[in-house]
Amino acid sequence: MARYNVPSFSSLWQKHETLYMGIFTMALQRLSGEQCDMTNEDTISEHLCIVLNAICFEESRNNNCEIRTPDWEKSVQPVNDSELKGGKAGKPDFTCKCTNPFAASADEHEISFHIECKRLGLPTSARWILNKNYVTNGIKRFDSRLHEYGKRAFSGMMIGYIISMSPEKILDEVNIYQKKHCSYNPAIEFDYVKGNVQQYRQILNRKNLKPKLFKLVHLWVDLRALSRQGF
Repeated sequence: MARYNVPSFSSLWQKHETLYMGIFTMALQRLSGEQCDMTNEDTISEHLCIVLNAICFEESRNNNCEIRTPDWEKSVQPVNDSELKGGKAGKPDFTCKCTNPFAASADEHEISFHIECKRLGLPTSARWILNKNYVTNGIKRFDSRLHEYGKRAFSGMMIGYIISMSPEKILDEVNIYQKKHCSYNPAIEFDYVKGNVQQYRQILNRKNLKPKLFKLVHLWVDLRALSRQGF
């Protein structure tokens, strides 16, 4: 009888990560050519929901498979009594769940690929410094007992909506803010560019969440043309 190699969950997760990195890259490319309100990241992400729905429909039909549309603003759900927080769970901007067929307990049955979205560029006020906010209210949430983004997962993703400044200057500033607010994090490094979307990489050694080694992907989309047009 022929024997078949059963993939491990780590290989299934890698496929899950690759799938949704591709979905979001396509969606961000399309978003950069559309009109949407640029005044805050929530309005941009809401518009991105429509684009993601269309992309997942098209890719599902073209590849004869089921690709679930990412859930927007879905709470990090507790899976046991010790994780109850009195209804104050964190809410990443997007969640893409992956079923773990190798789970030994209900705690490991579903693992989420979390995505957090922030605007990038010049400060919009004296108190709202976008590139700092990307670190303190974005990256840090992937190693926070309060927010728990990326809990139990091997990887997660940050999306940056560039509304001003060059990507190179933004990268320098974001890495400077990391040194100030999470000095144990390695610098974000450039990976590649595809049209209006740039990909960066970072491997975190987390202090508060497991697994400790965590891959954080950064996708930054250039929306400066829309900002100049007043959208």
